[in-house]
Amino acid sequence: MPKFYFRLFDRDGAGATEMGHDFASVEAAMAEARRVLAEMAAEGLPAAPLNMFSVELFDESRKPVTEIRLILEEISR
Repeated sequence: MPKFYFRLFDRDGAGATEMGHDFASVEAAMAEARRVLAEMAAEGLPAAPLNMFSVELFDESRKPVTEIRLILEEISR
């Protein structure tokens, strides 16, 4: 089973990619990344200065696979 690594960007900055997780496929790892991002948002919206949350997914060689972002935009009228 392939191993994947996650890097989280939240209010505290970047997280570690040291913990690997086994998933049956890249699609399963991406689904988990989306679930983690939703959990982050459930705890509160992103704040300045970045105004975003992000989950980066890396393969077992630690090569980037994808990045999933939630961006909060405030548009004054």
